[in-house]
Amino acid sequence: MKHTKKLALLALIAAPALIYTPTTTLAAEPTTIVADSASVYNVIQLISTINNAAATFQTSLDAALKAYNALNEVDKQAVTNYSTLSAHQQTRLSYKKLAAQIEEKLASVPATAVNYYQNVLDTRDWYNTLNAAQKSFVSTATQKLLTSALTPNTTVDQVTSKIKLLNSSRSTFHQDVATVRAELNALRKANPYISFPTNTEALLIEAEQLVVRDKSAAQNVEKMIKALSPKTASKMDVQAAKTAFEALTPTQQQLVSNVWTLADYVKGNFTLPTTKADNSTPTLSSSAAKPGKTTAMGKTKNTYTAQINVADTEDNSKRFVLTTKSNMTLIVPPLNALLNEDSGVMEISLSKVGNRIKFHATLNKKLVEFDTAISLIIEDLPKSVKIVRINEFGMQETVPYTIDGDRYTVETTTSGTFQLIYN
Repeated sequence: MKHTKKLALLALIAAPALIYTPTTTLAAEPTTIVADSASVYNVIQLISTINNAAATFQTSLDAALKAYNALNEVDKQAVTNYSTLSAHQQTRLSYKKLAAQIEEKLASVPATAVNYYQNVLDTRDWYNTLNAAQKSFVSTATQKLLTSALTPNTTVDQVTSKIKLLNSSRSTFHQDVATVRAELNALRKANPYISFPTNTEALLIEAEQLVVRDKSAAQNVEKMIKALSPKTASKMDVQAAKTAFEALTPTQQQLVSNVWTLADYVKGNFTLPTTKADNSTPTLSSSAAKPGKTTAMGKTKNTYTAQINVADTEDNSKRFVLTTKSNMTLIVPPLNALLNEDSGVMEISLSKVGNRIKFHATLNKKLVEFDTAISLIIEDLPKSVKIVRINEFGMQETVPYTIDGDRYTVETTTSGTFQLIYN
């Protein structure tokens, strides 16, 4: 019997990942109990279905990893094909490196170089040797470029191809646009009657407009950063500049020349002034809207106006309801949701001209911002109307809103211009 117990103990030591021992007392005979868990079986199945040559490789691998990591330590040891999962993780790393090499080769030759077109073709040939899983690691912009139709690189075709290959995600995009414009102008100067394929010049003009927007967006952020001062800037000012910079595309961010100044503010390398600690009482308005009450906004021409007192003496737990005679209502959150640190009188205006509605709110000449949404309610609108925000560049952006019959409610945390689009 002693020899039997020794054999049982050796069996337990030999295969610890497959053994579950319900008690601390060894049985007279060897007992092997495989963890019987639906979760374990599910993980084993997920691992077995991973195909490292399919486009679904990444998603199926992530699903298997997530399920495996959710197991307890005992169940993890019962996953008999964990080595396969580990091997797939190594495969993913190799695919990422391969995709990076594709990207590097494509970017290794500037768009102005004579062999740029040939480099794209060579890179495409390499890309076409990859399986679907490997291709999924290559960026969308690069995939689009490598799968687009290209014409032979002759004189006119060379310019046409470069225009088609313009890629706004490349760090050289602005230079590429300037170069191809110069080449097109040179061709046209030599032969005023030269023609290009349909829409070729339209694509170039579109790229040039994008360059203008990029520069304008970057300049606006540069101005915000330049306006920061250790003597007057608040944390809100720094946060606003940081948010504006982060909203830029990578190409636009490269154009912001004073980004390191912003980095110093974000890191706290400048000591900003604290909120004034004196006991002076701000000048408030006697006609300001009352918290928790409905207030009719005053009207001058096409603009409705209202005021809200912001001070420690005011009730900061109730919202403000501001109405107009033009089927528009503003619901302003309680003052405890206000991000501005100042005290004083908040100036609010609301106007509708044509299909555009402009909402503007400031406190001490600074735009007001809340951490919860301000509701702009517009009534008597057809159900087919669409609402968008118009940004500072005149471009349309999506804005959250809800529809209840003929009532539309737009949600915003700060001032904005909104356009009604009638279908």
